[in-house]
Amino acid sequence: MSLTPGPSPVRYSVETRWLHWLTAVMVLVQFGLGEGWGFLPRGTPPRLWMIAAHTSIGVLLAATFLTRIVWAVTGGRAIRFPVITPLDHLARLVHWLLYVMLGTEIGLGYMLRWSRGRPVMAFGVPINSPFADMGVAVQRVVGQCHHWLAWGLIVVAGLHALAAIYHAVICRDGVLQRMLPQRG
Repeated sequence: MSLTPGPSPVRYSVETRWLHWLTAVMVLVQFGLGEGWGFLPRGTPPRLWMIAAHTSIGVLLAATFLTRIVWAVTGGRAIRFPVITPLDHLARLVHWLLYVMLGTEIGLGYMLRWSRGRPVMAFGVPINSPFADMGVAVQRVVGQCHHWLAWGLIVVAGLHALAAIYHAVICRDGVLQRMLPQRG
């Protein structure tokens, strides 16, 4: 662990950084909307707007997530860091966990709407359910899974952010700078 700044860090590509930060912002917005509308009375225009925004941004998040996966597996990500130490293994595990959690959360979001045979509405355009109505009991289970996984995702993403801050402030090893915009 170095306490002095080292050479300029190797940075992720501009595309990788955009995909990362776009995903982070959308996850935070989605969480805020999903938790926030519960404080509003059912059927009120602000609550309905929040739900519509949540589903529309959810479709954008799904598209961004799929783009990230394609980008990573086709070599667009470009930087591959060696996994040597136990902390390297932990970092890799957390990244995989975030991908699995986010993909599952997106899938649950679609299933929450589709479980009752309703379309997912994205900016007023319906994405129809490929399933018949599965009943209110299934919808409740899917809804609870979607809710609690969202909280888990926020906790793991928060720990990921704290680790990045630790690297920037304590280790000063350039790990955070790999994902930040270049200056000048």
